[in-house]
Amino acid sequence: MDLSRESLDREFPWRLSTIQMNHAAVSPLPARAVAALAEYAQLLSTRGPLAFPEMSARLAALREDAARLLGVTEALGGASSIAIVPNTTYGLALVAQGLDWHPGDVVVTTESEFPANLTPWLDLARYGVEVRRVPTRDGAFTAGEVFAACDARTRLVSLSLVAYHTGFVAPAAEVGAFCRESGIAFGLDAIQAAGAIPVDVAALGADFLSADGHKWMLGPEGCGLFFTTPAFRARLRPPSGWMNLKRTNPAQYDVGDRPEYVEDATKFEIGAPPMPGVYALHASIGLLLEAGSEAIGARIRAALAPLEEGLPRLGWQPVLHRQEVRSGILSARPPAGTDPRRAMKHLESSGVACSARAGFLRLSPHFGNEPEDAARVLDLLARL
Repeated sequence: MDLSRESLDREFPWRLSTIQMNHAAVSPLPARAVAALAEYAQLLSTRGPLAFPEMSARLAALREDAARLLGVTEALGGASSIAIVPNTTYGLALVAQGLDWHPGDVVVTTESEFPANLTPWLDLARYGVEVRRVPTRDGAFTAGEVFAACDARTRLVSLSLVAYHTGFVAPAAEVGAFCRESGIAFGLDAIQAAGAIPVDVAALGADFLSADGHKWMLGPEGCGLFFTTPAFRARLRPPSGWMNLKRTNPAQYDVGDRPEYVEDATKFEIGAPPMPGVYALHASIGLLLEAGSEAIGARIRAALAPLEEGLPRLGWQPVLHRQEVRSGILSARPPAGTDPRRAMKHLESSGVACSARAGFLRLSPHFGNEPEDAARVLDLLARL
């Protein structure tokens, strides 16, 4: 993809009127995703059900490109290991509800998880499952601290690959290797990672991964990705449905008394797919693949660098983890007496999208941003 200013202006129309520093919340759609939504609407309005073959082809194409984005090799099942789900929470809940739990089983996560990666595990208390939460420091923790929380009763470790409030990148590869050696299932909430940093499920050793598309993958809300390895998938009970049934032909609706479910990742797709989201997310992932993770990372770092340098001069304390891999999130503690929510509203009133999270001001540019955007943010904060 051409990353010139002219090309980026066409792909990201928001660049001409606003400053988007809130990709960690909800990203604005790229122009090609908007065009894909229009394509779907036109197809449905002119051909209706006769367009099902084209729609099925687009669904298959999304699985293929999603597998490329997440590093799902053929050894891990490739596209057949990708399910299309409504959101991150849905995918994690599939694991919580699909495994065979026993009293005394342990799930390990951290104390800084977004509720999507916490409530599904806490809900297992009704089965006698214990949830252990590793302490964190501004979202940070070490692999050793995760190891120390595990014992012979630990069935599963589930971590956010990137912390939603401070951008800390989890030591996932180390934890994944430990879990493999220990016979513990390992999963990732990757909604704050996929699209912003390289994600390679094979290298990370993940048994499962869930991520909605509406943040760094630049897709719409309501359409996400759920990866499972073939071995782990076989351990999960599928949710009751009809689209995930074994059928000799698509028009077979007599399920009999003992429904049988498919074995690939579509076992988790219980009904009609979110086709508008499929079209748009496929277009957005195509954009990410064209740009390439290396170029995306470089542009994100370039947009963050002025903030890391300039915020301290204004009394804001950036949370800097100094990691080899830099996420797209930069959070900063406010000066004494300053409410980050007030700063957020001040920035929003001047056309800057941002968030206040956990007592921080959170800024999250993507590869459509420029260093000049950071300069504008600093200028506005200086006038707060």
